[in-house]
Amino acid sequence: MIVFGDVHLGSPHSRVEALKKCLASLGPERAAITGDLFEDQYRPVGREEAIRLIAKAMDVLGLRPAQLYIAFSSSSHDPQLPGPLWEKINGAEVYAFNGDIFIEDSEVVVTHGDSVVKSGVVAYLVERVDRGRIGRVLRRRLGLRDGVWIAYGHSHVPHVDLGQRILNPGPWKIYGFRRIRGGVYELPSAKRLC
Repeated sequence: MIVFGDVHLGSPHSRVEALKKCLASLGPERAAITGDLFEDQYRPVGREEAIRLIAKAMDVLGLRPAQLYIAFSSSSHDPQLPGPLWEKINGAEVYAFNGDIFIEDSEVVVTHGDSVVKSGVVAYLVERVDRGRIGRVLRRRLGLRDGVWIAYGHSHVPHVDLGQRILNPGPWKIYGFRRIRGGVYELPSAKRLC
C-alpha cells in the first residue's frame, strides 16, 4: 500500500504534477491519503458531491488503485462528509471518512492528525521541535498494539519511525516557512518511493 497526503489540490503551491508523475510510475493497487487532499473544500457536502469531488481528484492525480482510503481532515481544507463513505469511484473501491480509518488486513490506521492539534501551524511547530509527537499521541489515544502502523499528515513535517511504526509522509504543498517536501511511501516497509 502506498501512503501520501497534504496534497492541497487547488492551491497554486501544490506540486500536483510531481505527485502525478510519481503515482503514474507506481501504478499502486492500494493507496491511502492522510488528508488535506483539497485546499478549499471545507464545507458540508452530501454523498453525491463527495463522490464527484473524489472522482475529480482521482482524475487530476491519475490515481487508479483497486482500493483507495482517504482520511479527510475534520477541521479544515477537506469536505465534511455526512458519514463514512464506501463507494466504487472510477473503478476503485473508495473508503473516505473525516477521521481515523482502520485498515485491518494491512495493520494500518490512516488519519489526518487534526484530532490532536486542530491548527496546522501549531501542528507544524510542535513537530518541528519534536518530530513524530502527534503520531505518538495518536498511537496512545487509539490504543494501537505494537505491530500496527499509524499514518497521518497535518503538520507538513515528514517523519518515519520504524520502531514505533509511525509515518507522516509530509506535504505536496510548499509555501511560506513550510518548505519541507513530502513523498510517497510504501507500508509496511516505510520505504520512500518518490
